[in-house]
Amino acid sequence: MKKTITILLTLTIITQNLFAQTKPDKSIAITIYNDNFAVVKDTRLIEFKQGKNKVLFSNVAALIDPTSVIFKTVGSNDEITILEQNYNYDLVSFDALLKRYIDQDVTIYTKGSGSDSGSVVEGKLLSYVGNELVIETDDGLSVTNRSNVANISLKNLPGNLVTKPTLLWLANSNTASNELCQTTYTTGGIVWKSDYLAILNADENAIELSGWVTINNKSGGSYKDAKIKLIAGDVRRVKSADYRQRRNMVYAASDSIGSFQEKAFMEYHMYSLARESTIENNQIKQIQFIKPTSSIATNKIYVYEVSQYPYLTKGDKVKTKFEFENTKENSLGIALPKGKIRVFKRDDADGGLEFVGEDSIDHTARKEKVSLYIGDAFDIVPEMKITKAKHGNNYSRVTREITLKNRKDSAVTVYVDEKVSKNQNLTIKEASAKYEMIDAYTARFNVKIDADSTATISYQVNTTW
Repeated sequence: MKKTITILLTLTIITQNLFAQTKPDKSIAITIYNDNFAVVKDTRLIEFKQGKNKVLFSNVAALIDPTSVIFKTVGSNDEITILEQNYNYDLVSFDALLKRYIDQDVTIYTKGSGSDSGSVVEGKLLSYVGNELVIETDDGLSVTNRSNVANISLKNLPGNLVTKPTLLWLANSNTASNELCQTTYTTGGIVWKSDYLAILNADENAIELSGWVTINNKSGGSYKDAKIKLIAGDVRRVKSADYRQRRNMVYAASDSIGSFQEKAFMEYHMYSLARESTIENNQIKQIQFIKPTSSIATNKIYVYEVSQYPYLTKGDKVKTKFEFENTKENSLGIALPKGKIRVFKRDDADGGLEFVGEDSIDHTARKEKVSLYIGDAFDIVPEMKITKAKHGNNYSRVTREITLKNRKDSAVTVYVDEKVSKNQNLTIKEASAKYEMIDAYTARFNVKIDADSTATISYQVNTTW
């Protein structure tokens, strides 16, 4: 009896065992980077016969970079040599099968309607363009639209199609043996990021901070019971990176944070999950990497930014910021990967947590300050007006008067930041309040305002270019 293959419109996957050399996976490890790629280290037991072997290595990521593949035996056997490598990514599908069946016999079953049970068309497939199938039958030509096809039967599966993305090696072995082999390659389509939750205390002078890793896998591969590492930092890549250069990198002492071990890794930071975990394809996975850490001292500040250039300021609002030091003395002191920090505060009335703002941080080393801009102050109202102005070809002289109205029931301090462009020189004259230059382009005034009161400052801004 002849073997037939039926293609259902639901595209049922056809399995095919082409080779028997590979045994079940022994282990898999994956290192994921911030910028949408990863390094996969897949270790399997492979059976080699003496002489040339065709080795099928399936279940690799669909977005693999074939030029990055590194093959090596785990043991000391150096008698195995890879002569050729092919990456087969033309997967079994309705279109792929039919395009390879041009000028071959097919059987088409069309859909019925009502009492019509459909029909059967047998013959040679002459063309498959767009959605039209042209078949030569004993009675002439039959043209069928794909939307009217229930299923199609084929006599066999073309040999150059595979059911999963597959590496095919031509390997030479001097002896017959079973070898544990590790295949390393890079893939796109997988990325990780960090998300943080910060809970303010009642006095708004301390936070409880926790951190989560979010992994989004769209690489076209699944990684079962994998050893997971994450790299935080800006790794330079030029199309295809050479990962072989990273085998001799130096490591620093590690610290435990939640489920991960963190350590310096060359110019970056590595976070290694202390247990194995499975990452399925088309899955978003979250893992806690910073256990809730309380009593992180936090400083709340208000900032009003002023400039002749609107792109340098927030506009006519006073920013609310929280700042804290990333130090061990402040119950933290770890390398913080870039990510979003969502800030909450508990409502005393019912104890529920309420969202009060969020900000993103860049990669932040220990002993550095974290500054979060979470929103604008409702009850601090600024007003700015220019009382004098003079402009020339290479200078500008402007006198500002800034009024700050504090409608709160408590006193506040507002920092007024005068900003200029980085191609200009800034000097302040005739100031009614003390200020400091926090950098070459920003003068900061410290304005204290009593409860339900108003404070006014004035100063002359001199810029040259």
